[in-house]
Amino acid sequence: MRTSESPSGPSRRDVLRRWEEADEWSCVYCDCSFGQMVAAEVDHIVPLAKGGLHEWSNLAPACAWCNRAKSDLDMSDWLAVLAGQSDTEGAPPITS
Repeated sequence: MRTSESPSGPSRRDVLRRWEEADEWSCVYCDCSFGQMVAAEVDHIVPLAKGGLHEWSNLAPACAWCNRAKSDLDMSDWLAVLAGQSDTEGAPPITS
């Protein structure tokens, strides 16, 4: 499948469609499956605020909780947060 990309990168809709078709339909951080109760969001692995680009290689499927909690953290900082939040109320279950 070929999708057209704007000069600013792929659209959110194209990104989500590609992941769903590729069976990459769970959060990369907590592994919760997307569906009626869990919305898929597009996360920038290297945050735009820290120089990350809006291109395929810097995008990952994330649940709303993980995407908001990660915010503009570097990956090493985010992984430290995940490790410390595995039993925090309201956080998705951490599976490894």
